[in-house]
Amino acid sequence: HALSSKQSGAEFIQQLTPDAKVVKCFTIYGFENFIDATYPGYCIRPVMLIAGDDAEAKKKLFPINNAMGFETLDTGALTQSLHLEHMTLLWGTMVRANGHRDFTWGYLER
Repeated sequence: HALSSKQSGAEFIQQLTPDAKVVKCFTIYGFENFIDATYPGYCIRPVMLIAGDDAEAKKKLFPINNAMGFETLDTGALTQSLHLEHMTLLWGTMVRANGHRDFTWGYLER
C-alpha cells in the first residue's frame, strides 16, 4: 500500500488536481468481475462501492455500474476511499487464501 494506509490514492489524486471531481470506484474486485458480474443462483447483484465529494459526479456512475451488472452503494465523502482500498487488499488476501477469484461483495438491507 504505497501511501501507508494514511491517505487513499483517490485523495492523493484530488490533492494533485483540486478542480477535478474525483470519485473512487472500480477498485474492490479483480478484472474478472468487471467482465462478468453475474452470479447465477443469487437473487442480488454484486455491489460496487463508490466514494467522492461531488454528488453529481457520483450520480454518473450509477447507470454505468448498472449496465455492468452491479448495484451502486454510495459510501460518502472521498475520505471513505481509504476504506475501499482496504477492501481491495482484503479481496486480494481472500483470493490467495481461497485459491480463486470468483467472488464479490453483496449488500443486503432490511
